[in-house]
Amino acid sequence: MQHFYIIAINSGLHILDIFWPKLLLRRFDLKLQTHTEARSSIVRIAHDTMTVSIEHESIYSLGIKCEERDIPSIEFLNLYKEFYNEKFSQNIENEESDSNINTEAEVASVISDDFIKLLNSRKSLILADYAVEVLFVNYNSTLIEAFMPKLNLIDESMMLIHFLSKICLFFTKLTDRLVIDQLNKDLSQIIIPSILNADTNTSSNELIVCLCKVLQASIKFSASPIVISSNSSRESFHSLMNRLSKINRLLYKTMQHSVDMKLLFKGAGHFPKDTTREFVNSPTITSPNFVASPLSTMKTPMSSSAGSISVVKYKDMKLLRYYKNLWLNNKLLKWEPVDSDFLMRYASISGTLFQETAASLQNSDAILTDLIETSFTCFAQFVSNKQYHQTNANMNVLERQWIIFISKHLPLLILEHSSRNPQVVTNAMEKIDAKVIKVIRNYYSEKDDMKNRNEDLFDDFSSTCFDLRHDFIKSLIMLKLQPASYINEFLRDDQVVDPNSLPISDDLIIVTAQGVQETVHDIPSFVSQSIDSLELQMIIRPKTESYSNGLYQVLCSFESIPPTQQRKISKTILDLLTNSIEVQNYGRIAKIYGILFFNFSHSLTYVLSFCSPKMFAEVTMKFIDFSQQNTELTKKEPSEDSEEYNNISLSLSWALLLLILLVQDYNVSLRDVAYISNELTINNSFSISFISSLSDIPDDYKINNNQQFNLDSVKLIQNWLSDLFINGSISDTLLQKTDVKQLSTLIPFIFKQVMLALEIGFVTDINQIVGGLEYFLQPFMLASLIKISYWLEQYLLYLKDDKNKEKLLDMVFVILNSLFNPNTLNEDSQAFHVAVLKINAVSLLKTFRKFGTPKQSSYGVYSSDLQEQPALNSIINKLVSVLNVSPFYNVDQRVINSENMYSERKPLGYHEFLIVNENPINKIMTNQINSFWNLHSSTYYNLDYLREVINIVTPKVFLYDVLQTLDYKLTTYGVPAARNKMAAIESDHVFDYFFYFLVLYDCESHVEALNMIRLFEDENEGNITGTDYAALQKDEKNIPQLEEPQVKQDADDDFDMLFGENDTSTHVPDEDLKIISLEHESKNQKLKNLYISKRDSFGIIIHEARKSKETAFKDGIITKEEYERFFRYYKKYLSALKNVCILNKLLT
Repeated sequence: MQHFYIIAINSGLHILDIFWPKLLLRRFDLKLQTHTEARSSIVRIAHDTMTVSIEHESIYSLGIKCEERDIPSIEFLNLYKEFYNEKFSQNIENEESDSNINTEAEVASVISDDFIKLLNSRKSLILADYAVEVLFVNYNSTLIEAFMPKLNLIDESMMLIHFLSKICLFFTKLTDRLVIDQLNKDLSQIIIPSILNADTNTSSNELIVCLCKVLQASIKFSASPIVISSNSSRESFHSLMNRLSKINRLLYKTMQHSVDMKLLFKGAGHFPKDTTREFVNSPTITSPNFVASPLSTMKTPMSSSAGSISVVKYKDMKLLRYYKNLWLNNKLLKWEPVDSDFLMRYASISGTLFQETAASLQNSDAILTDLIETSFTCFAQFVSNKQYHQTNANMNVLERQWIIFISKHLPLLILEHSSRNPQVVTNAMEKIDAKVIKVIRNYYSEKDDMKNRNEDLFDDFSSTCFDLRHDFIKSLIMLKLQPASYINEFLRDDQVVDPNSLPISDDLIIVTAQGVQETVHDIPSFVSQSIDSLELQMIIRPKTESYSNGLYQVLCSFESIPPTQQRKISKTILDLLTNSIEVQNYGRIAKIYGILFFNFSHSLTYVLSFCSPKMFAEVTMKFIDFSQQNTELTKKEPSEDSEEYNNISLSLSWALLLLILLVQDYNVSLRDVAYISNELTINNSFSISFISSLSDIPDDYKINNNQQFNLDSVKLIQNWLSDLFINGSISDTLLQKTDVKQLSTLIPFIFKQVMLALEIGFVTDINQIVGGLEYFLQPFMLASLIKISYWLEQYLLYLKDDKNKEKLLDMVFVILNSLFNPNTLNEDSQAFHVAVLKINAVSLLKTFRKFGTPKQSSYGVYSSDLQEQPALNSIINKLVSVLNVSPFYNVDQRVINSENMYSERKPLGYHEFLIVNENPINKIMTNQINSFWNLHSSTYYNLDYLREVINIVTPKVFLYDVLQTLDYKLTTYGVPAARNKMAAIESDHVFDYFFYFLVLYDCESHVEALNMIRLFEDENEGNITGTDYAALQKDEKNIPQLEEPQVKQDADDDFDMLFGENDTSTHVPDEDLKIISLEHESKNQKLKNLYISKRDSFGIIIHEARKSKETAFKDGIITKEEYERFFRYYKKYLSALKNVCILNKLLT
């Protein structure tokens, strides 16, 4: 201390000059350099005095005193160091420990508070210089961590602007490598989030500019992208950039370029950069920044000697959009989430397929612009295929998914991943080809004409001018991504929309019972309160009857509410359902399942797009399979807890109905759900066994004494059957104490026995039967109607084939009418009764209509009325009415009208896929194989249609037919429309695309792809073995990024080709990849599980076929050429599996 003090005195300025009165020094009239004893005395006295003085001083007081004396910032830094050593260093031990860190943090917090006070003190601007000198010049991470988050506490605007300007100046001149390394460590977690935390709404223009300049100057030090993990930083950044775009356009553009290159928010992808479009930013060709197109503009490769660049360009120009189309359709078909990784995986498609290109970066705005344009193009192709190539199908779920994706999910992606520059959307909409717009317009016009067909022969226009583009723009307007007037640019010249009539915020607004509009702020509370007050019997009544329940009101207009609120409501419903199951709130469970089942305004489909069908299926299967009748309730009399009995029974009944709907309409495989679940099992699952045998009612009822039912319920069933068939009576006590899962199979068995007894004449009193069956319509027994509604279809067809059953048919119709149209129905049973009829209403409607005899008028015009069969007519009317309650899928929508109205048009399609004389399965397969060969489009048929084709002909037949035909066509004819006959490597691109389709069709997850690769490589002689799969499971951020092909596409040719006018092919390099072995479970168990879950996949078929071919070759049954040809297919599948599914994780 003495040495330091003497140096300070000799230098002319020391801490004593600040805190120790100078008059005290004047008392010592001594020459310090010549009188050692006097010097020691001064040092001792000064040290003691200063120690006592500093005890009561702070950095704030030091700064104020220095500011009063106009001490330079460099001198202040020396004084700060001295002050720090005197006041704080004694309290901090030299050895590092947890307590030291805490102590340092506490000291840093105290110092940071003092600097905040200094900057708010309204003194000279030199105080900002002091702060910069201490915080940044004398860089200390602990102090930076304590100070920067408090930046928004500085109220003095001018002082903050000066402070930020000094920081920016320091960054500009910074060259010290050690400081830069420390700075880089603090950028992502401390400095940048703190800058973005500033209040951009109330800040002045000057402050906004300063914040942006500091941000721009700071990120230049990082050599790699900076990942910001703060959840609020993305919103703050967009707000900051939005302000800057209105203040300084030049800085905005420069800033946007810098941020796109260096800044990556948590959850956002790291995109490959499209180097082919760099020159677009250059104003003219003569600009020094101009970058020429890197590749030749030759339209197609003349021969294989054109080199790899020509092949890359050929593939890029002709097939990239095909691959994107197939990938997007596959994403939607399998309900994979449109999450934060979606853009990254979409951007990596070309880099995965065209690996000749080098890695670089691309900004997210360009990716979004391309995705918007591609999505509309894919949708146009989808509806075009549906109109002209798939007239024998009535599939519409995938179409609805496309509408939801474009109108709701795309705006969310733009909101969360773009710079919010309006040109992201406007550029994309301008690039949409005129052919695409025409297809979309015509498709919507035809749909509107079908809905609102009129007799005006001179009406050339549809009743509305809106289509999917307008739904997309409306969502953008709600999210404040486009002005309301933008929608008028996409209307006909003779039409206009008042911008004031469109919602311009994403607020959720409902109308109360008093007719007052109310904004919902707390979504979870709103959903739970609405569910608790919901009356299910009210939601099935005609729409003309007003019902003020908030959630019901929202779901009935779900298509029109903002996408942000749709996502919140969807996740809230799933969370509420899961929680209600955990706490056994059966009343709430029944209401949630009930309101979801009816799918008002396609609300269930929207919910499933945000929370996948498999998530709902797993929750529901666990609820059904693990539920047991409450033993406490079974000890009570039925009258004591009748409401609780009803709630338990109805909750399970509604759960079964929703699960059937997920399987029937949304193609959910319950076996796959059970396979991937940690808790569910396939063998002992009541859900799987019940739904897999919906139409089967056994002739002999076997009481299941296994894990599906508890033992008490089994004994009750035995007593129940004894009372019914031996004693001739039914006990209410026994009924209400029986497990609802037992009743769901027992009562259908009783119903079947009654119908058989009626058929043989054993029972003749119909009134007695009707009265007995109406007894089964009580709430706790309604689950029994599920199997009855499915079994009736085959039973009625059996009766129709027997011409001697007419009298019996009349009695059957009377009995069924009592079930379909009961005279009285419990209030708690009404909604479920409608739902259980709706679940199989289309098939039953088709069956019942076969019994009707239409009467003919004298003018030869058919009528829909049925002769002398009032019970049958009543049943049909009931089925039509339940279909009108809410939307239904995968069926000709005309079934709700009379069948005879369309007798001269195409027949009604009661099923999703029809095989008719005009379009037999052989013709369908031929068209699809030709599509794979000439590549007129990504798929000649849409993926939902093609999936049905594969299921009909079986995957194995489909695979062999396509492989054999493609091999023959390519060998004999080459690729259609090629100007010269292509080399083998180029014609092989056709197979590459086909195997890309096979891999996407097979694998729904990264884990499935890994297991499939292991299966292939474990028995692949000469392939890579003994490696480690773990390297392929690294975090997404460690995946190497690949760039887009360096080619500018010819838009006109691309769109002509897309709609079937040009042909082409592609190639994916067949490179060996190092794959690593998983150690989580045994090899045998993995292979067993894979065979169970993917038993019908193309991968398993190819793997088994390779083994059989190898055995046949060794036995001399097939030639070496035949074996090598199939082994080539095997290698191609494996190569596609590695390149597409693993390296770039294109699958979720």
